[in-house]
Amino acid sequence: MRNKSLEQYLKDLRKSCNYSQEFVASHLNITRQTYSHYETGRITPPVNSLYNLAKLYGIPVENLLDLVVTYNINMDFARNPQASKNDMTDELSLFIDFINAPENSKKFKFLNKRERLLLFYFLLLDARDQEDILSFMKVKYLNRSNDKQYYDDKQPADNNE
Repeated sequence: MRNKSLEQYLKDLRKSCNYSQEFVASHLNITRQTYSHYETGRITPPVNSLYNLAKLYGIPVENLLDLVVTYNINMDFARNPQASKNDMTDELSLFIDFINAPENSKKFKFLNKRERLLLFYFLLLDARDQEDILSFMKVKYLNRSNDKQYYDDKQPADNNE
């Protein structure tokens, strides 16, 4: 994200979630044309729109503000940036690039945001860790199925005959 403009970042976020400009605009209570101007750089979104966009995409608002606001900072801070914030931003950029890659975009087209994140992180793991995750998910599913069956068996039968 460091080298991206706000316009490109907004466009990449929208595409990674498979949202239309119309959908995002309606979420912001603005026209599609106004939102289009955000993505082309003709208009800089106001702070309240940046906040609502951050909520929509589930990202820290600072990710968007950093692309808009010019800070007056001392040189000590500039030499020692906060590592955790940059790591999270780099991770999000990696995710967006991964989702928007031509070889992946069709695979992820019909998945929701949680499914995309799950698959993204799963694919970053090595084969052994992937097997561990799959085993865990199977055990979790079987436990839930057994719990449901147990509670269904304990429910009194309806005597409405």
